[in-house]
Amino acid sequence: MNTWLLTHIPYDKEYYIKDVLNEVYDEINHFIECTPELECDYEESTFKRILYEYIFQTYVKQTYVNVKQTYVKQTKDVFIPYDEELYEYFSLKFSQDIIDIFIRMKEITQRYNLDLFHRKQGISLDLVDFLFDHLLVEDPYYDEVNEENNLLNTIDERDL
Repeated sequence: MNTWLLTHIPYDKEYYIKDVLNEVYDEINHFIECTPELECDYEESTFKRILYEYIFQTYVKQTYVNVKQTYVKQTKDVFIPYDEELYEYFSLKFSQDIIDIFIRMKEITQRYNLDLFHRKQGISLDLVDFLFDHLLVEDPYYDEVNEENNLLNTIDERDL
């Protein structure tokens, strides 16, 4: 993967794939910073590394393996969210924003003559799954007032 990240962009020997991915990261990071319900659970360098690995595994790595002169498609891991309700909330609330980010990602890579997100398997749903899995999502069903009332009721019952 490191060799791939340090590959020169066609027509520009001063710019690398890693630099393009940093622009992609900036798009995602801007979305996270502008969305109060979301927070990144990692330091910037760690999140970038995870993002690079995700892009490499999802959009770059060969999806075909040569087995006895025939090509057999590898099966993609099925994403299983850690919380179905929260995932549904996240995907419904932020799907248009993530689609917009994905379109900008395609525009960025197209500008540098890369076809990273332009192939048939390039869809925004993978990005939805990735972001849900790596961001902290505020629980929309958590009500701080109700939590305080429950605590007060518990304390009052002890006094009886």
